[in-house]
Amino acid sequence: MTLSSSPTGLDQGLDAVRVFLGPDGADVTPTEWDAGSGRLALRLELAGAECPECVIPQPMLGELMLGAIQEHAPEVQAVDLDDPRESDPTAAAH
Repeated sequence: MTLSSSPTGLDQGLDAVRVFLGPDGADVTPTEWDAGSGRLALRLELAGAECPECVIPQPMLGELMLGAIQEHAPEVQAVDLDDPRESDPTAAAH
């Protein structure tokens, strides 16, 4: 999906998120934006992570992401995080 109608400031918000994901080799990709509800769907990328289990746990990570993104894109009211560690813990392992 394209995010052509993504919230203003989203790129800066994602850059702020990448600051605390980068040291662990993780990244985040936006997958969907619902302007009506203010929900932003994100996928956690762990392909470059040396230690996927060392990346911040999903519940805390979602809250941190929302806070960092809202500073730059206040119309984002919620973050839905697709974390591969939740669906298949072995999928993140190298």
